Amino acid sequence: MRIGILCRDATLHGVRRISECGRRRKHRVRVLDPYRFLLKLSEGEISLEFRGKPFPGADVYLPRLGANISEHSLALIRHLEASGALVVNNARAIETARDKLRTLQLLAQEGLPVPKTAFAPDPAYLRAALGSVGGAPVVMKLPRGTQGKGVMRARDVEEAQAISEVMWNLQRDAIVQEYVEEARRGDLRIIVVGGEVAAAVRRRASRDEFRTNLHRGGSVRKITPTRRASELAKSAAELCGLEIAGVDLLETKRGPLVLEVNAAPGFEGVERAGGPEVAPVILDHVERRFEEWKKKKG
Repeated sequence: MRIGILCRDATLHGVRRISECGRRRKHRVRVLDPYRFLLKLSEGEISLEFRGKPFPGADVYLPRLGANISEHSLALIRHLEASGALVVNNARAIETARDKLRTLQLLAQEGLPVPKTAFAPDPAYLRAALGSVGGAPVVMKLPRGTQGKGVMRARDVEEAQAISEVMWNLQRDAIVQEYVEEARRGDLRIIVVGGEVAAAVRRRASRDEFRTNLHRGGSVRKITPTRRASELAKSAAELCGLEIAGVDLLETKRGPLVLEVNAAPGFEGVERAGGPEVAPVILDHVERRFEEWKKKKG
């Protein structure tokens, strides 16, 4: 099987692990920079060039591009899908997951528990937004971001106002979210592959930090998630249309809350914590999907 991993950095942990696992299974694996593609259209024909040469294609594509995926990369994925290629995850699911507000809107609409959240595109409504989530302190975040980037804690109204003004001056919108005191030092990251939980860890923030990301100095510990947490993670991934997802949950007094859903979850923390290997689970799923896809095509 020919596997094309869409990513700008071949050295990323998840990309390396999937590549290594695929090659051990005798698959042909290429890491493909989306910005090296030329998308071509003509009557009745959809084709590609890669690095200035005709592209022979792959059997399946795995986007590993994160929440900051560009419009160009999304256009490439749509182009691949329009050509009949198998892409895991698909463009619609990635587009949903990359927008934190859209994700929460979808989950809340379907009754999944999420943190109290407000979105004020005009500075005049910031105080109302703060009040609607219980007041300061609050978490303020950009609709798109990875590894804790663009996520800030505002301890009072003045700090929230200062953060929002910077965001608005940069023409960036701000999501305002309740600050859950009992969950201030940790959250759960659950990896879902093919509708099943593949791995789970509890992430703890470092001292004087509230973001739990490994790249922010956080620590991880392997866990067995509760049935409730597992079902929430699987439901969140399904609602976003994601076959491979990382679902972040906050543990609160009122039960687990879905914080974010990621379309290209890293799993370095899982392996560092001694958890199961995630790359083989991803490859198992991709192989099954490819066999199903071949049967449908006849």
